[in-house]
Amino acid sequence: MHPLIVALALVAAAPATAHAQAAEPDPVAGLRSLLARGAGATAEFYGQASTDLSKEVQLSNGRRTVIGSGMGVRGTGKVKLGRAGVIASEHTRQLGVGGKELMVEEAAKDPYFAGVLATVGTLRSISVGGWQYQLAPGAKTWVRTGRASGAAAAYGDQFINVLEMATLRKLLATKPRKIVGPWLKDHTTGRKQRIYTLTGTIKLKELYRVSPSFREAAGTASLGTSEVTWTYMYDDRGWPYRVGWRFYAHPRPAVPGLGHDRILRGHLATQYRNWDKPMTITAPQAKPGRGLAVDDLADVLSAPERRK
Repeated sequence: MHPLIVALALVAAAPATAHAQAAEPDPVAGLRSLLARGAGATAEFYGQASTDLSKEVQLSNGRRTVIGSGMGVRGTGKVKLGRAGVIASEHTRQLGVGGKELMVEEAAKDPYFAGVLATVGTLRSISVGGWQYQLAPGAKTWVRTGRASGAAAAYGDQFINVLEMATLRKLLATKPRKIVGPWLKDHTTGRKQRIYTLTGTIKLKELYRVSPSFREAAGTASLGTSEVTWTYMYDDRGWPYRVGWRFYAHPRPAVPGLGHDRILRGHLATQYRNWDKPMTITAPQAKPGRGLAVDDLADVLSAPERRK
């Protein structure tokens, strides 16, 4: 074969083999690089939580069935990083309640469920400059609710903050299961990438010990032995791609529901994109005021004991 033809054939084959030869990314180094340059990202999140509220009802055909009540949450947001972690965040959250009549009945004696009902609809939150801001469902004016970290708006529904170096190192130290995905094109960004997936478990009291954002969200919660299963996905650059948690209460071995059995099952996942684009989060015009009593899933952890 002519030398030029051989050379062209080798050049053409190089892109097909380059991915296979790439070194496996280090998620710690990937996060460190994002923190160092003050990167930001857009976020999408979605989740559900099932409560212990239930009632037997009779259907129109005469049969009886049990109905329950639960919450569905979804939305979008932004995070902005500094050298120590998230320095600003924005969260637009849409909450719906299924079996709402059961929750309305319970709300008469349980302030937690009364607080959940007050957040049905669209809630916007911003944390920046050491302050938290809220625009409650149906409200037209932002309220500055008090002092808060830059992560406060984004972490509450999401328990697992992999943008904190200490939290990420703790998760990696649990020796999670790993799956390496194939090279695929992201349907939103169009970038060809490989995703690495880690899955493990962590007790909430261990997460509370290492994660400042979880401590802020959970408050003075009594976490007992509850644990969540977590999943962390990062790309071939070591950059965060998706993080999620899920929780199940069960009788054997005994695992009580969260918040004195209020939530028996729950899960939430957050997807990050656009780490390579500029990100700015600014404070809205707002007046000082009181924030909502329940504005994220983590609030169940510090809910008071239930009245019998």
